[in-house]
Parts: sequence; C-alpha cells; structure tokens
Amino acid sequence: MKKKENPFAVYAKVSQIAFVILGPLLFFIVGGYYAVKYFELPQWVMGICVALGILFMIGGAVSYLSQLIKTYEKSEKRAPKAFTSSPKDNDYYDDHKNR
Repeated sequence: MKKKENPFAVYAKVSQIAFVILGPLLFFIVGGYYAVKYFELPQWVMGICVALGILFMIGGAVSYLSQLIKTYEKSEKRAPKAFTSSPKDNDYYDDHKNR
C-alpha cells in the first residue's frame, strides 16, 4: 500500500468490502424469508437461500480482495525505454534512396 493513504479512500474500501459481504447475504436471507412466507413454501427453501447467500458472499469477497491485491501489488518490472533512434539510422532508407 501507499505510505500515506487518504482516510476517505480507506473508508471507501472498507465500506465496499462490507457491502460486498453483507449485500448478498441480506438479500438472500430477506428474500428467502419473504418467499417462504408469501408463497407458503417449505422451510428447506430458506436453507437453500441462506446457502446461496453465503456462496455469493464468499465469491464476491474473494473477487473483491483479489482485485484489491492486484491494484496494490508492487510491480518489479522496469518501465520500457522509449524508442529514440531516427529513421536516418536505419539502412533501409539509405538503400532505397539511391534507386
């Protein structure tokens, strides 16, 4: 990470990871509860909704954290050097100039 991170940037990252973790879980739990109550489904449907919520929560958290790691990963590759030779340095131009 950078030596000095902006406090708002840190807050934004923490709130994003909280949303990624809690969003799918709450969505599937609340949605499953209302589906079971409204459509009078058996209780095992609620178990499936909770399992799906946990599955999507883990998948979202892993995806977000891997993206965050790639963002702050330190690259040891050097920047490529700029091409600074002029067209006169190439023999191709000299060979075809005299024809």
